[in-house]
Amino acid sequence: MRFILIFLSLFVSLYAGEKPLEKVSLQLQWLDQFQFAGYYMAKEKGFFAQAGFDVDIKKFGYETDVVGDVISRKTTYGIGRSSLIWYYSKGREISLLSATFQISPLTMIALESSNINDIKDFMGKTVMTTEDVVETASIYAMIRSAKVDEKSIKYKKHTFDIEELIDKRVDLYAGYVSNEPFFLRKKGVPYKLFSPREKGFDFYDDILFTSQEEVRKNPQRVNSFKNASIKGWEYAFENIEETVEIIHKKYNPTNKTKDALMFEAIELKKLAYLDDVPFGTIKKDKIERILDIYRVMGLVDSNVDFQKLIFSTKESFLSKEEEAYLKQKREINVCIISSMLPLSGVEHGKFVGIGSDILNLTKESINTSYKYIYTDSWEESLQNIKDKKCDILPVTLSASNEKELKYTTPYHYEPLVVVTKRSQNYIIDIESILDKEFAIVARSPLIENLKNRYPNIKLNYVSSIEDGFNGVEEGKYYGFIDNLITTAYAFKNIQNGHLKIAGQFNDKVSVGFGIRSDDEILFNIFEKLSRNIKHSDIHKFCNEWTSINYIKSVKFEYLKEIIVLGLLIIFIIFYKQHVLKKKNIELEELKDKLLVLNQTLESKIADAVSEMQKKDTYLLHKSRLAQMGEMISMIAHQWKQPLNAISTLNIAMIMAIELEEYNLCDKKEREDFLNFLNDKLKKIGLYTQNLSLIVSDFSDFYRPNKYQEELTLNNPLMQAYWLLEENLSSDNIDLCLELTSENKIMLFKNEFVQVLLNIINNAKEQFIENNIDNAQILIKSYDRSEIAVMEISDNAGGIDDEIMDKIFDPYFSTKFDKNGTGLGLHMSKNIIEQHYKGRIYVQNIENGAKFTIEIGTHKDENEK
Repeated sequence: MRFILIFLSLFVSLYAGEKPLEKVSLQLQWLDQFQFAGYYMAKEKGFFAQAGFDVDIKKFGYETDVVGDVISRKTTYGIGRSSLIWYYSKGREISLLSATFQISPLTMIALESSNINDIKDFMGKTVMTTEDVVETASIYAMIRSAKVDEKSIKYKKHTFDIEELIDKRVDLYAGYVSNEPFFLRKKGVPYKLFSPREKGFDFYDDILFTSQEEVRKNPQRVNSFKNASIKGWEYAFENIEETVEIIHKKYNPTNKTKDALMFEAIELKKLAYLDDVPFGTIKKDKIERILDIYRVMGLVDSNVDFQKLIFSTKESFLSKEEEAYLKQKREINVCIISSMLPLSGVEHGKFVGIGSDILNLTKESINTSYKYIYTDSWEESLQNIKDKKCDILPVTLSASNEKELKYTTPYHYEPLVVVTKRSQNYIIDIESILDKEFAIVARSPLIENLKNRYPNIKLNYVSSIEDGFNGVEEGKYYGFIDNLITTAYAFKNIQNGHLKIAGQFNDKVSVGFGIRSDDEILFNIFEKLSRNIKHSDIHKFCNEWTSINYIKSVKFEYLKEIIVLGLLIIFIIFYKQHVLKKKNIELEELKDKLLVLNQTLESKIADAVSEMQKKDTYLLHKSRLAQMGEMISMIAHQWKQPLNAISTLNIAMIMAIELEEYNLCDKKEREDFLNFLNDKLKKIGLYTQNLSLIVSDFSDFYRPNKYQEELTLNNPLMQAYWLLEENLSSDNIDLCLELTSENKIMLFKNEFVQVLLNIINNAKEQFIENNIDNAQILIKSYDRSEIAVMEISDNAGGIDDEIMDKIFDPYFSTKFDKNGTGLGLHMSKNIIEQHYKGRIYVQNIENGAKFTIEIGTHKDENEK
């Protein structure tokens, strides 16, 4: 028995197959809301896990001492206000990692109807604020700067009840610009804000910090946690609607509405991104200004050494000469080629691409601003280097002989690949195909190296990758040559199912920084940066921008399909001729019977209606059973992880008993054993509760809504995505989302979710039936004037033209033998056209089909 249990334990460990995540904790400084969205999203989207962390986000309690808990190592990381600087001045050994908000959202609020028009008017008024002067120093400093007699002000302990301001029980209320103004607007109460920042009291807020002991012992862990947190924040602010949905559902103890959370998000984003300062920046000079304010207020009475306060990874990285150089230079001019994605590009006026990711990584080490200068080509960038308008090129492929440019040690090596038609064999020996014609983008930095390495190579210059792909497909060239990253990105964004990456050159392309050759100090700095960039970081950046599929063997399925299709067309033609001849004979016979049939038409119609009603009942019953089956399948996928976890906990408890890990005769070990069992049983209870919630959540989606909600099309789509994510993933189906619609329309949410599930499930069945290898569903949403549009595309082979006009008909189905009812798309059409006065239609696209839903933003006055 013991041997079996040991074997099971080893089996479970091998089955898990993953390196255990490092457990760390983060203590919040207030109740859950959008204020901490970045940390929630870092956990929800897996950024913490990718960095190797299992993070326990600790809830706030009114007895919580965040600084004390971090210093005592009760928690690893914490979030605090600018008062952390005061704590540091009093000897608390803490280190600041990043500031979420460059400006504190703290403000004073008065009613518009009050006679308070300036800070001086605070005199004699009742002010509600917290009693901690250090935490609200900016408020007190603002009041003192106006030379208001503080003795005349009646301070009232904060109750966090905005009704006290509305009812005029207080004249001024200390609140957040991201919170209380929303509730005042909702109640229609006009108000005024008095911001400390407008009076020059500019404080940081929501600062991520840790203990100096943690920094000394685990500097790399601190840096990784900081970076994962920042990534979470950047995702939260770039995907506000999705983030609000998650917070509203999972992190909302005060039951804030989605509108309140959305208001909070928009206001906080303004405070986080100020004057194009990189997210999370903490500057020493601003810390010194805050300390001066504390000093003037009599809260600090000594000089403070900031050396250990602001966490930095650069102390042992740069020499004093290099630090002095950067301090004097202040900003580095960077040339960016604006149309070279995924390496570099410009979207919405912002530098994006792998080069942007790499530069953001370097900021942690040199803490220097970059000024971006956008160019249209490699040549223009080189000219700017020669003219000394630019200092560096962040991404250079293969060293050329440009004497104005000096290349650092490569931080990455990228394969050079060949794209051919899918019908070509996989290239094993690159030398064997050098007699062929190749295309390459004109003015590519790869050309010089290729000619040096292969003098007889036949290169034809094209203006773009797309032109190169088209030339290969049309047979003008045997293959197209470029680096793997760029090629993979092109495959991802240029729809072309007739090409493949067929092979690669033996040589790899060097990727590094290009620095002005006359700036030796700057070159030395970026040489260090290049050597210190981790391969894992580059790999992660590349994966985020590209998706690559190699084809290593020749496949003949297209030839087989063409032959089968040709035979099918011939068969259909002969069959139709046969049917037509037969029908002509039948028509002659039917002429004679027409009079007889007319006499009995009424009875026939009655019988037919009765039969249809029975069929309706039967098929509707089948439809409900099919929906239940789909729901049960999705529940099973969601149950898999909790059930595995329960099984693992069960084995752990049995192992502890069988292996007699605890001496139950010893009092302490007996207590440890009971605690061990209690802990495991609690976890089993939580997993069991999770199983119940999964069933509840799924059943809610199949329960009709009673009321319409004003939503964007993206909202029900995210609910459908949650339901189908595991199901599609298990069948290797990629679901890609491009959601930009902002128009709000009136929807019965669950009803619309079922429309989406019907369409997506139909696509899934087509993938399985047609045995599609690279199955992908692409969902787009966008606005066209007052119309909200959603497109659902797949590459499942498309819809036969003969049935295209019938797929929305009731009882029409291609899968009656597979429990299909023919009602799913018919009901979807009724929902869109009758309930929302919208439009749904389908059309074939290359390799698949596209369903389009269009709904206007107007509300039907007769609908309730």
